[in-house]
Amino acid sequence: MKTQSLFEIAIEAFITISLIALLGLLTALTYTLLSFLTLQDQSTGFASILPSAKAAPKLEPVIAERDTEILANFPIKPLTKMTVQELRPLAKDRKIPNWRKLKKKELLLYLTA
Repeated sequence: MKTQSLFEIAIEAFITISLIALLGLLTALTYTLLSFLTLQDQSTGFASILPSAKAAPKLEPVIAERDTEILANFPIKPLTKMTVQELRPLAKDRKIPNWRKLKKKELLLYLTA
C-alpha cells in the first residue's frame, strides 16, 4: 500500500474545503433568491406557490372553567395578616427553596415578589 505524500493530502484538503465553501455559497444564494421572490407580488410567479399566513385556519380560544366552589372554602386574608404556619404551605406550593426555615419577613418577601 502506497502512502500519500504531504502534497497530495494538501490538494485533497483544498478541494474538500472548496466544495464546502461552494455549497455554502449556493445555499446563501438560494435563500436570497427565495427571499426576493417572497417580497414580490404574492399573486405572480413562484411566490404564489408558497403557503401564506392568510391560508391558516382561524382557531377559537378554549377557556377552561374553574371550580369556584373549591376557592370559596378558603378564607381570603392579606398575606401580612397571616401567620408563619399559614404562609409556609403557600411557599411550598410556589416551590420556594428552604421554605421550612424562612421567617415571616422572608416568606412575605418571596411570596410578594
